[in-house]
Amino acid sequence: MSDTSNELISWNLNGEVVQNESGMTIMEAAKVHGIEIPCFCYHPGLSIAGNCRICMVESNRSPKPIISCSERIAEGLEIQTDSEKAVDARDSVMEFQLINHPLDCPVCDKAGECTLQDHSYEHGPDRSRFVEDKNIRHTKELGPTIDIWGNRCIVCTRCVRFCDEISGTSELCVVERGDRSVVDVFPGIPIDNAMAGNTVDICPVGALISTDFKYEARGWNMDRTTSVCGGCSRGCNVEVEALDGFVKRLMPRENLDVNEWWMCDHGRYGWRHLYADSRQVTAQTTEGSVLPAEASKALQQTLESSSSTGFLVDPFMTCEELHLVKQLADSMTGSRVAGWLPADGTEESFPGGFTISAAKYPNRKGVEEIFGADIFGSAASTLLNDVTSGSVDTVVAFVGGHGFDGAGAELNAALSSAKNRVVCATQQGSWTEGAQLVLPATAPLEKEGVWINEDGRAQRVR
Repeated sequence: MSDTSNELISWNLNGEVVQNESGMTIMEAAKVHGIEIPCFCYHPGLSIAGNCRICMVESNRSPKPIISCSERIAEGLEIQTDSEKAVDARDSVMEFQLINHPLDCPVCDKAGECTLQDHSYEHGPDRSRFVEDKNIRHTKELGPTIDIWGNRCIVCTRCVRFCDEISGTSELCVVERGDRSVVDVFPGIPIDNAMAGNTVDICPVGALISTDFKYEARGWNMDRTTSVCGGCSRGCNVEVEALDGFVKRLMPRENLDVNEWWMCDHGRYGWRHLYADSRQVTAQTTEGSVLPAEASKALQQTLESSSSTGFLVDPFMTCEELHLVKQLADSMTGSRVAGWLPADGTEESFPGGFTISAAKYPNRKGVEEIFGADIFGSAASTLLNDVTSGSVDTVVAFVGGHGFDGAGAELNAALSSAKNRVVCATQQGSWTEGAQLVLPATAPLEKEGVWINEDGRAQRVR
């Protein structure tokens, strides 16, 4: 058989002849030409279900409206997305979707970013003809991080398909029939996998809610910053949402070459250390907290009085920070640079192709690119021996991550034996105890620069 994946198909969209690659659905092809067809159940990363029916359009090949999420384009096909028949069909679908839906938008965490709200405004009727009592469905905990408001569920099955196809854990299912259908878990089997938070992201309504974010903020009040997750070497693209300067949640950002549409829960909920009691927020000397100007002066005096200085960098630093350290080290006679790595975790792979890296740091490749491949090997061993023997009297160590014992017990012990010790750290710990100077460092989510992920891809961190 010949390959027809790149074959161009000519078809008619709203009275205009257009071309798209063979195999595309009507919805996908229309989007290429700037026409958005409403949908609930469709998601580009999941199989096609075709059960919400809101994406109906008029076709010259059917007497009734057809759903555009599953029908493929073909030669001679004529599609109207805004004809009277198509609009009436979508209005009817919205009326059915809303008959049992509660009017609790003011208290719903999804308000302001709810697809049902958007489509109701664009495609739905302006009033309800439903006078019967609404069906009441369960509100319960589905797992340690996710609750469900069953009354809001429109049974699009996105979450069910995600657990079947992407995480491969299959905790969610649809129970009951007809207008009583709702998503639930099997008895005694909560949704508790490392990618569970994605089900909240892809829920088009406020049915699935993250307990971590519940009642924390409104979508329209938060500032959004595109960045990269620093939880592992995968480098998932994320959107950081903050209110009044405080992070409220992390959301995955689409990048088909890195993380597609997903992120793991380790990264999603791994930002609480930013506001931990152990956070290093002021500069300190052996005499106590000092102002930034005093700390800068103390650092300068320490480096100028040092006969030999060792710099210990970490894989949480950006390439720009590493370059500045290299410049500083090159300007000082007899200085040397080494690197340290936190202990690796466990790699986790999922049927959908997503992988959580075992390397729980974001920029090892960047460190090796700037300082050489032996920076974490022979260079680290040499610096360790030099500090222990006393040939290096000053050590400047960078400890920018969280959730581990600094540079490890052996390196921490060696650092403690240095005559002068300067530590740039995000958290207080054994690595800061007894240091002549401690400088507060920026955590991964607070940095501006570039990291290089495990695949060698340079990505901008904001």
